[in-house]
Amino acid sequence: MSAMTESVDVDVPLHTAYLQWTRFEEYPRFMDGVEEVVRLDAHHHYWKTYTAGVTREFGTETEELPDERVSWCTVSDEPRHHALVTFRAVDADHTTIDVVTEVEPEGLTDTTETTPPFTATRVRPDLLRFKELVETKAPGETRDTPGPTEAGRIPPN
Repeated sequence: MSAMTESVDVDVPLHTAYLQWTRFEEYPRFMDGVEEVVRLDAHHHYWKTYTAGVTREFGTETEELPDERVSWCTVSDEPRHHALVTFRAVDADHTTIDVVTEVEPEGLTDTTETTPPFTATRVRPDLLRFKELVETKAPGETRDTPGPTEAGRIPPN
């Protein structure tokens, strides 16, 4: 697997950034190639992507630690990828978001242009689109769900 790291500073409080990031159904608004993400239960999501003429559908297992991190990894064999998104308060109104991704191409002919979103060529532009999205949302437009369950996971919507 190849790993890469990107960061972005957003001009919103940490809690606001975290809540917006956990709205998986809104990923198509800022992630290039993501057509749909559906929460199946407290820690599983269905993804549909379309990149370079190829549609892929896969499941991920997700873990959320409120106001600290969100991670997911594919539960199917291909495409295999893992992402870890962490949130750090700079001050009361600014947050740094760090994204670490690992992607294993499906085969020798696979490239970063046909692998799933959150690869080296896509993370930075996606983070900049997320920054614009979260900074331009009106207060109260991000979800405000209850805290995690005892297992440290957010209950399904």
